[in-house]
Amino acid sequence: MTGIEMNATGKPSISAKPTLEVGFLLIPEFAMMGFSAAVEPLRSANRLADRKIFNWHLLSENGNPVFASNGIEISTHFSIQQKLVKFDLVIICAGFFDAEQSNSKLLLDWLRKLARGGCTLGAISTGSEILANAGLLDGTRCTIHWENDESFRENHPKALLTGGIYEIDRNRITAAGGIASLDLMLNWISRTEGEGLAAAVAEQFVYDHLRTPGDFQRNVEITQARRRSAKLASAIEFMMMHIEDTKTSPEIANHVGISLRQLERLFQKHRQKTLHRYYLNLRLERARHLIFHSGISLLEVAVATGFSSQSYFSRCYKERFNSPPSNDRNLGEI
Repeated sequence: MTGIEMNATGKPSISAKPTLEVGFLLIPEFAMMGFSAAVEPLRSANRLADRKIFNWHLLSENGNPVFASNGIEISTHFSIQQKLVKFDLVIICAGFFDAEQSNSKLLLDWLRKLARGGCTLGAISTGSEILANAGLLDGTRCTIHWENDESFRENHPKALLTGGIYEIDRNRITAAGGIASLDLMLNWISRTEGEGLAAAVAEQFVYDHLRTPGDFQRNVEITQARRRSAKLASAIEFMMMHIEDTKTSPEIANHVGISLRQLERLFQKHRQKTLHRYYLNLRLERARHLIFHSGISLLEVAVATGFSSQSYFSRCYKERFNSPPSNDRNLGEI
């Protein structure tokens, strides 16, 4: 990692290194927020360092302009078929829906070729779906926007979906979208150019709380739920607070202040799950996070997520993630 010092102008001083070439592959209907939050830290890093640390290029499959989901048209520099740059990093920028439709043989083969050449590959939001369709997330910790969580798990059981805001696993980097792209890129800048530069970039964006991969998207889930139903949000927040000391369904309904039948209807309407299934999934997602990001034993993971029996925990975990917890613990240690 490069050492960072402040020069006479008050800017980070960085020893000369080759410029890193970054490609942003724009998928039609990509989310502008996630894309902007990924590219802007690179611009700021160059300005603060007073040299071109990063050089970025906008790509589309055919080289044509691409419309973002907000209707803004973005011109691209070239198509994926034009071999004009040797990339160090390529990030797929997609939106919240229908990214799975952007899976032409040309695109998937291009991504596989980049992977074979040692390029780091990334994805924002449902761009993870495209990487997974290319077989490039098998056995890899990754994330995707929470609205696409269930379908992704069904389609790609070999990918290690964590539910975090972002993940960096060897040469794969993924972000859930939105402002999580900023967290991802700050972390990547820190790893490639040093913590000092990453901190200076964060300061430029008045961003004083750098989140880690272990931070869950589900805090956003509460905000989203509150827009639909204050009672639903209250129940979800209560469950999140009681992962280890689990509560019964009647206790949750009592806390919210409505009947159990009413609460069940809310979960079916807005989350398409029973209250019990939603709560169980929360606990299992927390368990998976602990398996990948802590060194505690599997028995301790089971206890920390409210399971009285390790065998029952293992059965539920395997049913949810198509892999026993012991396998994921071994993969997390690679």
